[in-house]
Amino acid sequence: MNSKIQFHAGEYPLHENPNFNYQLNRTYNVSKGDLQEMKDLAGRIRGISDWETEMLNLAEKALSEGRTEPAIAYFRMAEFFMFDGNPQKLPTYGKSRELFYRFHAQWFGSGVLSLDSVPYETGFLPVIHAKPEGESKGSILLHGGYDSYMEEFFYSALYMRQAGYDVYLFEGPGQGAVLRLQKIPFTYKWELPVKALLDYYKLDRVTIIGISLGSILAPRAAAFEGRIDRVVAWSVGTSLLDLFFAVTPPNVRGVLETYLKEERAEELNALVGKLMEANSLLDWSLHHGMYNMGVKTPYEFLLAARNFQYRDVAGRVTQDVLVLGAEKDHLIPIQCYKEVIDDLKSVRSLTYRLFTEKEHAASHCSTGNPKLVLDTILSWISLMEGRVI
Repeated sequence: MNSKIQFHAGEYPLHENPNFNYQLNRTYNVSKGDLQEMKDLAGRIRGISDWETEMLNLAEKALSEGRTEPAIAYFRMAEFFMFDGNPQKLPTYGKSRELFYRFHAQWFGSGVLSLDSVPYETGFLPVIHAKPEGESKGSILLHGGYDSYMEEFFYSALYMRQAGYDVYLFEGPGQGAVLRLQKIPFTYKWELPVKALLDYYKLDRVTIIGISLGSILAPRAAAFEGRIDRVVAWSVGTSLLDLFFAVTPPNVRGVLETYLKEERAEELNALVGKLMEANSLLDWSLHHGMYNMGVKTPYEFLLAARNFQYRDVAGRVTQDVLVLGAEKDHLIPIQCYKEVIDDLKSVRSLTYRLFTEKEHAASHCSTGNPKLVLDTILSWISLMEGRVI
């Protein structure tokens, strides 16, 4: 059991497709894959089917060689691009998850970590609770977004625990095992799972950190939950619908908006279908979105996506807020940050930090330099608490 948490660092030009390039870097930096294997793999990927096949082959190879940690990463990222209905999807997810908890069993067996089940609706929310040594500096709720598994942020939770915090890393509806094993779809009312956690653990004055789409969900929860004292929006956007339109071709954006407004479902579905055939990012985004929202068509997905925003309740966010941006995010246009800042008019304080290419942190969620982001968050929390940094 390594007492000092180490992170990979660096952003590398691995693939000409921006999304495949990002996901390869993510596999290395966040999920502990091997960089040379990512470089070799990139040359064999031309589309989503190649990704699935090649990443799965690499996972089996790593596992056969006794390299469990990269195997976990590769099984996880093979499943990432498997669409709902693929017979390999759930077994691949299960393999990654089973290997993860077996590989990290010492952490859980030591009492440092516990894997809890918090009752929620007809099921439960899985939580990894990381307990600090000595007196706790405070409580942190940590969660992801559109495509997250809580296991992906395992080392981030350990790092903040190492800094003296009680960390509650959780999956909500539409994420990880809650979606895959319990079939509970996404909800934009993120205050509901957050309330369940705060009630269960009897928490108050917490910091909530929402990553990616979680940066829309976390402020939404804070608008309704006074027990949240600080909010970190990590790679923030204004709304899921805006982010979808941002990655669609400009010449069809207005047409899609019109079809949605006028409820022309059949025409919208036909047009989006053509876009999905031509663009692997849109193909994955829509397939995964229909899966995690529990809907069957692109039109139904876009209707659901309209609710994933917090403009209508932004005036109720009164906590300290830290907004984290990335200079060259391929999913979130940089102008979104001004919109977010302008919306948050009632906050106690607002801090904005833009991570850059020079810091190896310019990509979505600054995955090229996780330690820099976490150090920034921890310093900000200390500043808000009035502690010496």
